[in-house]
Parts: sequence; C-alpha cells; structure tokens
Amino acid sequence: MAYTKDGIMAQIYVAFGQGSGAIRVSQDAAMELHRWYYDAITPEVVGERWETEKVQVLDRIRMIGTLAALKATTVGATAINPLNVYDSAVQVQETSDTDLCPPPPPPL
Repeated sequence: MAYTKDGIMAQIYVAFGQGSGAIRVSQDAAMELHRWYYDAITPEVVGERWETEKVQVLDRIRMIGTLAALKATTVGATAINPLNVYDSAVQVQETSDTDLCPPPPPPL
C-alpha cells in the first residue's frame, strides 16, 4: 500500500499515543500535533523519504508524547494539553538530527 499524507499523519498520532501512555490526550493537544506536522508532510516526504526515514521520525514523535505526558502529570493534570505538546516538540526537535522535523510554528 502506498503512503499518503493522511496515513502518515495517522502514524504520527499513533506514535504520540504510544509515547504518552495511559494519560488522556485532549482534542486540542491532538490538533496541536496536527498543526506542527501536517503541512510538513510534503509530496517528497510521502513519495520518497517516508519509507526510509519513518522509524527515526516516529521515534522522535514517541519521545514528544512521553515528554508531554511527563509535563502534564508533573503538574497533576489528567490530560495532555496543547502547551505540553508545543513545549515537548520544541525540546525534542532542538536535539534532532533530521531535517524532517519542521521548525516550530508560532507559539500558541
């Protein structure tokens, strides 16, 4: 089956959920993830790069989910919020060594 932009975004949601574990992910947090990554899934990514680079990218997305869950639970929240996603994505992408991680969108 060929990759699609929506299919790749679905994989990103799943990886984030795997990283976040048992804590809830608010709809707004999921939309923040979409805001970060959907437009970064270019035709080049879909057609040429995803097959060879998806493992590394999805590992980073899992780490963003793990860090977002930690940030939420540290303050006693019952769900990950958009700021947890934003802060975690900035932190993980600063240490990333792939150009597939897009620059941060403007702050919330």
